[in-house]
Amino acid sequence: MSVALPEVLKTTTGQILLAMAGVLRKAAAHAAERNIPEENILGARLAPDMFNMARQVQIATDMAARGAARLSGSEFLSLPDTETTFEQLIERVMKAHAFIQAASNEAIEANDQQVMQIPVGPETRDMTGRAYLLNFVLPNFYFHATTAYALLRHNGVSLSKRDFLVPAWGTRPVGTVTCAGRLGPRRPAWARSPASAGCRR
Repeated sequence: MSVALPEVLKTTTGQILLAMAGVLRKAAAHAAERNIPEENILGARLAPDMFNMARQVQIATDMAARGAARLSGSEFLSLPDTETTFEQLIERVMKAHAFIQAASNEAIEANDQQVMQIPVGPETRDMTGRAYLLNFVLPNFYFHATTAYALLRHNGVSLSKRDFLVPAWGTRPVGTVTCAGRLGPRRPAWARSPASAGCRR
């Protein structure tokens, strides 16, 4: 039995986008603590012919938000690629996340096996909605999200795989639990240990 397309779209992008916001906050703190101009890290790249760190975030959010728009038959989210600070990139990430989560589940499901015309570079290719999400949107999304993470690590930001995979404390908008007398976001089941019982320590 296949997983419903809206669940695939919203859970995968939701996890990584919220984690990305936390990663960018760590990068901003790293730059501030060391008096590094933000543009030095935002403009970082590993090769002269690749997109810089900021552009990797922009493309990742574009890919996810445009995928949600095409699958739900909605207008594209306006993301004009004008960000020049970490805070602006975080706002972009959260805007894309909110747009994806608000997309109509019914409309997405209706396009699961619907053949869609998808622009790929100078060409247009026919794909079902499911193939478009699984074979085009998500691989591209993960590629650019991972590249942004790698560029930040390369530039000295203290990060781990957990930062890439697990949304930071306070960024998950759904599912709260009480931890030692305080409210906090519930982490995914696979990220919890028996001792933590869903609480971040």
